[in-house]
Amino acid sequence: MWNKAKIQAILLKSDKAINRAMIVLYDRQTRDEQVVSDTKYTNKIGFSAAHAKRGSYYGRWCKSGRELSGRHLVKARELALHYTQQLADEANAKADPERAAIQAE
Repeated sequence: MWNKAKIQAILLKSDKAINRAMIVLYDRQTRDEQVVSDTKYTNKIGFSAAHAKRGSYYGRWCKSGRELSGRHLVKARELALHYTQQLADEANAKADPERAAIQAE
């Protein structure tokens, strides 16, 4: 079972985890939010309005197969650390999809 502390520890050590986190968070945005790189819904899923533009840019960058580096990696790590609970929820859902479906009901 993943929790915020475990996710945080990985994010602090691994640059690859940061790139993956940007993809996961971007994928949690609704399609219309992805199109405009903004937040349209107050659903606590994906990026907040304050982070949507930069986070969407990073998410698209990483999805294209490129990796973040330099100041962009530093900023992406700050973003990822802000969303550790969402990342833990996604990791747990991936590990046990049946349990995640029950909890979503």
